[in-house]
Amino acid sequence: MTGVRDAAWTLRRLDPSQDPGDALARGIPARVPGTVSGALRDALGEDRVATVLATDGPDTVWEYRTRVTTAGGRHRFMSTGVATVAQLLVADRVVHESHSAFAPWDVIVELPSGPCEIALRVLPLASVSVPRKPRARWLSPLVSDRSLRWRRTPLIGSIDWPGALPVLGPWGGLRAVPLPSSADDDTPHPSLGLVPRAVRTRVGEDGSGVVTVELGPTTGTTPDLYADTAGSADTAGSAGAAAELACVGCSADPDVLVARGAAVEHARETVHITVEPPYEVDAQPVTAECVVTASDATSRETFTVDVAVPDPALWWPHGMGEQPLYRVRVRTGQGECTYAVGFRSVCAEPRDRDHRGLALRINDVPVFARGAVWAGADPFEVAADPQRTRDVLERLHAGGSTMIRVPGTACYETEDFHRACDELGLMVWQDVALGPQDPPDDPEWRAGLRHEVRYLASRLASHPSTVVISGGTEVIQAPVLAGRPAEQWRTDVVLRDVPRSVGEADADVVVVPSSPCSDADLDAAQHAYETGEASGERAASSSVPTVAPTDAADGVSHYFGVGAYGRPLEDAVTRGVRFAAEALAFAVPPEPAAVREQFGTDGPLDDGDSADAWRAGVAHDPGAQWTFEDTTAIYVHRLFLDRDSDPDAGLATPGQPASDGAGTGHVERLEYERAALAHVFQRTFAQWRSRDSPCRGALVLSALSMAAGPGWGVLDASGRPTAAWYGMRRACAPVAVSFLPAGGDGLPVHVWNDGPTPLTATLRLTVATVHGGCQQPLDIPVTVPARGETVIRADLADGTFRDLDHAYGFGEREYDAVSAQLVNPSGRVLARDVHLTGGPRRNDAPDPGLDAHWVRTEQGEWSVAVTAFGLARFVALDLPRGAVAEDGYVHVLPGETVHVPVSGALTDEGRAAARVRALGVPSVPVGAESE
Repeated sequence: MTGVRDAAWTLRRLDPSQDPGDALARGIPARVPGTVSGALRDALGEDRVATVLATDGPDTVWEYRTRVTTAGGRHRFMSTGVATVAQLLVADRVVHESHSAFAPWDVIVELPSGPCEIALRVLPLASVSVPRKPRARWLSPLVSDRSLRWRRTPLIGSIDWPGALPVLGPWGGLRAVPLPSSADDDTPHPSLGLVPRAVRTRVGEDGSGVVTVELGPTTGTTPDLYADTAGSADTAGSAGAAAELACVGCSADPDVLVARGAAVEHARETVHITVEPPYEVDAQPVTAECVVTASDATSRETFTVDVAVPDPALWWPHGMGEQPLYRVRVRTGQGECTYAVGFRSVCAEPRDRDHRGLALRINDVPVFARGAVWAGADPFEVAADPQRTRDVLERLHAGGSTMIRVPGTACYETEDFHRACDELGLMVWQDVALGPQDPPDDPEWRAGLRHEVRYLASRLASHPSTVVISGGTEVIQAPVLAGRPAEQWRTDVVLRDVPRSVGEADADVVVVPSSPCSDADLDAAQHAYETGEASGERAASSSVPTVAPTDAADGVSHYFGVGAYGRPLEDAVTRGVRFAAEALAFAVPPEPAAVREQFGTDGPLDDGDSADAWRAGVAHDPGAQWTFEDTTAIYVHRLFLDRDSDPDAGLATPGQPASDGAGTGHVERLEYERAALAHVFQRTFAQWRSRDSPCRGALVLSALSMAAGPGWGVLDASGRPTAAWYGMRRACAPVAVSFLPAGGDGLPVHVWNDGPTPLTATLRLTVATVHGGCQQPLDIPVTVPARGETVIRADLADGTFRDLDHAYGFGEREYDAVSAQLVNPSGRVLARDVHLTGGPRRNDAPDPGLDAHWVRTEQGEWSVAVTAFGLARFVALDLPRGAVAEDGYVHVLPGETVHVPVSGALTDEGRAAARVRALGVPSVPVGAESE
């Protein structure tokens, strides 16, 4: 039998105005799961996608079509979602319609035997009308189409951001599985016909674990599309939605119209559950067999079975421990389903007048969450190739990330994404798909949203990585910034409906009403999650608010003080940022090799043919008269050009500014931008991670740029690291070292250890003088507590005081830089940082005399050994496509050798083409491997 899962699909554009001979009218190959933009990219190339989609007219329909051969009978068609106004056709008959991109599909169809045509049609959004009134109480400058507040569709394609494309098509896939005939049931008692709807875990206060399996009848449930299944009825379920029945080309069996799970008096089902530990855990499988009867049904016609797991191995975020995943097998009369689950607890720390904002605890241990807002792994395809998704997540993991946030302006993610996050220890903050618009206060609309959220929360409940579910992006902030009165800032949709629905799914997560929000909003959402009821009375319209949902120290913030608003780096600390769910918005240029590949030149703005393409990829907000490239330029000016605004507070007598002509060519400006961003990202995250900081979480605005050029991403559009990633990595790695200058209070060096055991090592301090040499290194034994921090005053480390940062400014500056290396007992360097005395600016810096050559380890891994005669600032490798430097924008002290690891594909030609560069001096080739 040829099934839908393995079917070959064709995508056609049906438009009365198009030429019948057009390639899109004839059809192009397509993937399911997949979207129209992904199919267009694969068939026509990246450059054609936006142009083709822009020509869609008011009557344009996109149709996916395939042919399958089956033995006939009842089949269940299932999907996580199809965007957005869509129809399912079987043998050219419409058997299902949906107006929501996020509503799960569950359709039972009686198929004829033999070949059968199956089609998915995506209709224009405007083909379904929405109410004009009541009007929105406020409007968002990001979304110009006012009707979108009513439509359950991803906002991403309707916002003027670089590379943003509309999501059209079966992003959630389409599966069709045969169902057993009622005549096959010869048991003495009627069967409840149960299949799993959700699997979730909890950890008790005594450390014991519980696996809860929620089951529902085959008909009348929404299947869990993400269980690994086996058996004749390849179905499992998540949140409850009535299954539809359609008959195509045959006469329907009347028995099919009756739910097999109806609560008849003698109906029962035997449920077999096995919980298998991972191979690295020394424990035996736990098995349970339970007979459930109709009388065991809950008020929602579901059945739950709990299985106790003694002393389960706990799942931890990246760097804090391991990520053991247990396998849960659930077998009923309908077949067997397999899930991967983990055991962990999550909670928000109590808040009071002295402890404000969101702070997470995993397994009762405080967590400093750092990472990025997810923009997808593929700019053209929501349902990205699983390996590409994994590659991007692994690159963020390697950069020290511990959390990924899926924002409300995007589409929900695939199971491949969530499974990879489970395995990599990346916590997931999941926004409900609501953006900065006024949610309709309409009973039918709200009921649909509650069902959507229950399904989403149930689907994610088996994933230990999902720790936060939020009611959307800027739903509360938007009316605040629009100047609306305080009574319009909050809506029951996010304060009650979303958290209540998450609670009904019994998902073990922290609920946030919207990002950003205030402490009062967090408390209201938690109350609704726990009780299902709204909390407290609304403030009277005459009352004066004392806290805004946009405050950095309260609730959850979107912090752009450092970044879009051009504040000095200390602002990240003085504002008291507690949890920034978005932060550090800059236009981040790709590395030189990526720029050459994407634009054909090292300096696109110096080339008329490439300048427009570069500008099209610059990160910007709709309606703004400035771009985030201007933001980046502010920090270049402060760090390298401006005499009076050095962000390193320790320089009492700033150096002379660079000449006005510095950095006038685009190639040179890009190098200064990369250096500035590496510095800003490292310093800001190090400040936030410090034990003296109130910050407990910070996520950069974007993981991946969605277009070629300087986007928001710490990874470029192809997934390669940028200078921002390198700076973030140095401050965010599980074991890290970073200087945080304290002005007149010296030069502390912070050492972090996220691991579950104390870290015993040596901190090696080396001071470079202005005379071109280095003093004798000083070794300091350190023991960093488990999941803790140690601070050493570098200026006092030798038992005397040395003004290593020239903070007091007496006389001529004596020191040029200070290096800190954390070395383990076997001599391996675990982490390294260098502080440039007085800040990164150097006037008329001499050529440092860079030299580099390839080194290969006994394990076959490559690195580049970089040396310099003088101080080399912001040293980075320029590598061909396929090869990635694992560190960059480092400082090399005089006479020092620094090894930069290189991963990826390396050929002889690639090694020969590699170069090493430092700020302000020409690059030099990397020499061949020494014999």
